[in-house]
Amino acid sequence: MSKDEHLSLGKVAKRCNVSRTTVYRWIVHGHLKAYALPSGHFRVRPEDLETFCQSFGIPDVGKKTTVRGAASTVGKLQVLIADDHPDVVLLLRKVVERYLPDAVIHEAVNGVDTCIAVGTLKPHIMLLDIMMPGMDGFAVLQELLRRPELNGSQVVVVSAYEPFDRVEELGRLNPQIAACIRKPVSVDALGKSLQELARSFSVG
Repeated sequence: MSKDEHLSLGKVAKRCNVSRTTVYRWIVHGHLKAYALPSGHFRVRPEDLETFCQSFGIPDVGKKTTVRGAASTVGKLQVLIADDHPDVVLLLRKVVERYLPDAVIHEAVNGVDTCIAVGTLKPHIMLLDIMMPGMDGFAVLQELLRRPELNGSQVVVVSAYEPFDRVEELGRLNPQIAACIRKPVSVDALGKSLQELARSFSVG
């Protein structure tokens, strides 16, 4: 395979439906293997991208993600749960099912998967943990801000991150963060926040 067939950051970003900045972070943090040209630009071998996608549970690059529940659900409220702890995901899913029974629920288990899912699903509401493997929630929020088509997505940060006042400060500065809720979660408080958010979307 010639080097002409190796992938630029832009091509990787397009395949994974994320920004070039996110791909750059994957590379510099050692998640995605790449090499630098004399010009300083990075290139990614297709086989290395495939390995990366497999390691994060993305079997078909550019076609699908590991996010469960990604079937066609046009016209319904889309909720993405992004957390790497199965017990927390289960709890959050039960809260969504109870307070938003008509919503379609998707799950992502790490920061990389979450960035891909956000671009693919364009969820109305995202329940986001800050401390996740691959990329943390702060990087996911930066990805949201860089994507104009995601301006309508609303985020509820659900985290045990300390100091929590940093999370709350981020919430005050980022208009897409609707609420910051500290773990352990108050089911009633979270449920009412979700219902209030759902009223702002014109979906079935």
